[in-house]
Amino acid sequence: MTQAAIAGVVILGSVLGGEALGNACRDVTSEDKSRLAAYVTKKYEVPQQAKLRVEEVQPIDDLCNRKLVFTGDGALGPFRLTLYASPDLRFLSRELFDTAIDPRRERREAAQKMMAELLDGEFAARGSAHAPVTMVVFSDFECPYCKRLKEMVDDEPLLKSGTEVRLVFRHMPMSQHPWAQQAAEAAACAQFQSPDVFWEFHDKLFEKQETITAINATRRVSELARTTPGLDAGRFEECMKRQMSFGAVVRDRELGNRLGVVATPTVFLNGAQIPSLHSSAQLHKYLVNKLNETKEEVSQ
Repeated sequence: MTQAAIAGVVILGSVLGGEALGNACRDVTSEDKSRLAAYVTKKYEVPQQAKLRVEEVQPIDDLCNRKLVFTGDGALGPFRLTLYASPDLRFLSRELFDTAIDPRRERREAAQKMMAELLDGEFAARGSAHAPVTMVVFSDFECPYCKRLKEMVDDEPLLKSGTEVRLVFRHMPMSQHPWAQQAAEAAACAQFQSPDVFWEFHDKLFEKQETITAINATRRVSELARTTPGLDAGRFEECMKRQMSFGAVVRDRELGNRLGVVATPTVFLNGAQIPSLHSSAQLHKYLVNKLNETKEEVSQ
């Protein structure tokens, strides 16, 4: 090997392996964390009021590469950003690829992990828990795009039987929508009574969306509840009066924030987030592809 080639190997090792040549990785000090947070704030133009900071530092290999989890205070609540740092903390990257791992297996495992989080706790669902595909929707009853997605879902044949695709609803009322939080709490109160009552009320809220305003929301939501088949109006009013469903809505919203949901509707299929949907045909294509993908995985 030439001297130039040897020098190249040494330089590469110092960048990627660095401190691993010694006995231990260097500590990440509070000064390091402050410097890294300040850099990321400037790099991504994060507002100063977000108070971005390093919350977690995790070694990810024996070469002293690290996973850094930054947190900040956003308009919708706390948010997280994950970056990977070189051993000397000079280089940061959004992703770190391990060429020893099959990318397909890595995607599958990441989706399974995401799915476990999406299905943690209580939620409203329609369809078999054993369906090969689970569609999780983070939605807002005041959002017109969410209403459009609801109409696509109603038209989708694969979602009608419930045996092929299971539908899971997660509350994500956006702060810019004045009556969305109230509607979400009302829907969660219906959810406490039964899944069927929830879906009936869910449909009414979207169908009558244009008749609800910030001024009349309390009255209109109550009127829609009283006309919902199977809904116990007394239990519903007590639930709303005592804000018994507030925590359920907050938990869903915190879950969405943790998983990077920034807009509604946001859709996950078997743990993988899909792009914005603009047509029923597009939704059908995604579902068919996911069904075929799932069948291929089972056959392997």
